[in-house]
Amino acid sequence: MPDIPSSPASGVPSASSGSPSTPSPAVSPTLWRPVLLRAAVALVFGAVTVFWGQPTTAGAAWALGAYFMGLAAAQAWQLREEGRRQSSARPSKAQRTTASAAFGFAAAVGIALGAAPQPAVLAVGGAIALGLTGASDLFRGIAGRSRSPLARDAVIAGVVHLGAAVLLPFFTGLGAHALLGVSGGAAIITGVLLAVAGLSLRHDSQPRADVA
Repeated sequence: MPDIPSSPASGVPSASSGSPSTPSPAVSPTLWRPVLLRAAVALVFGAVTVFWGQPTTAGAAWALGAYFMGLAAAQAWQLREEGRRQSSARPSKAQRTTASAAFGFAAAVGIALGAAPQPAVLAVGGAIALGLTGASDLFRGIAGRSRSPLARDAVIAGVVHLGAAVLLPFFTGLGAHALLGVSGGAAIITGVLLAVAGLSLRHDSQPRADVA
C-alpha cells in the first residue's frame, strides 16, 4: 500500500508560515500610551520650571496642582491598561488601590495649594504630594519586579520623588522659584526615564513577522 504524505493539521500554523506574531498577552499592547502621557506631563512641568524666570507663589501653587493632577490622570489610565493583562501579570488589588489612593490624594493636595499660596505651604504640600507618588511608585515597582516591565522604572521614579520630597522643605526660604526648581528637576528625571520606557514598550508591542 503506497505511503500517504503527511500534512500539517488543519488550522495549526507552521513555524515557517510567515504569519505575523502578536505581542505577548502578558503586556497590554497599549500600555505605552499612559506611560508616555505621564512622561509628557513631567517634561512639560519641568520645562515650565526651567523657563519661568520669576514665578509668583500663586502661580507656582497652580503649576504644582496641575502637575499632580496630570500625574493622577496618567496613573489612572495606566492602571486601566494594566488591568487588561493576564491574571498572572496583572497588578494585585492592593497595588491598584494603593496607587489610585496615593495619586488621588496627591492631586487633591496639589489643588489645595492654590487656596493658601505661601512658600511654607508649597514646600510642605509639595513634599507630601511627592512623597505619596514616590512611595506608591516604589511600592509597585518592588511588588511587581517579577511581573511588570516597568518595575525598575517605577523604583527609580519612586526614589527620585521621595528624594525631592525630602529636599523640598529645606528650600522654603528661597521662594517659589527654588521650590519649583526642586520639583521640576525631579520631574525632568522621571520624564526622561518614562519617555524611554514608553518608547521601548511601544516598540515591543508592534507585531513582528516570524522568522522561518
